[in-house]
Amino acid sequence: MKTPIFTLLFTLITFHLFSQEVLLLKSSGKVVIGDTSQITTPGNYNLYVQNGILTERVKVSLKTTSEWSDDAFLNTPELSHIAKSIENNKHLVDMPSATDLVKDGYELKNMDAKLLQQIEWLWQHLIKLDEENKLLKADILALKQVHIPNKK
Repeated sequence: MKTPIFTLLFTLITFHLFSQEVLLLKSSGKVVIGDTSQITTPGNYNLYVQNGILTERVKVSLKTTSEWSDDAFLNTPELSHIAKSIENNKHLVDMPSATDLVKDGYELKNMDAKLLQQIEWLWQHLIKLDEENKLLKADILALKQVHIPNKK
């Protein structure tokens, strides 16, 4: 059985497993894990892991509070606007389409904020429906008392 070997040349570190390069640390600071002959780190990203990552924890930090959806309650769209967006775009207001996600992917922090915004909007509509429901129940009870004689 061959043993894995580390190679250090000109600030480029590679890890070979049975003559196949499986980890590459470039002098730019970019890291590629997987079949390094077929993958690179695109754009400004520093890490690419072929076939995904399994972990027990991920922590995402925010630089400012503006990166979160604390203002969602202030701009809750009307249900008619949401219905039109679903009908016309086949997805919710302020959410990317599946085509956009296939093309560009998404950043976890941004998607979490968008999903929180959707949840906050749902709660706003639920609270409004609950208030309307209570009023309708009171109206029905009042109508029953006026129009239905007491049975004795």
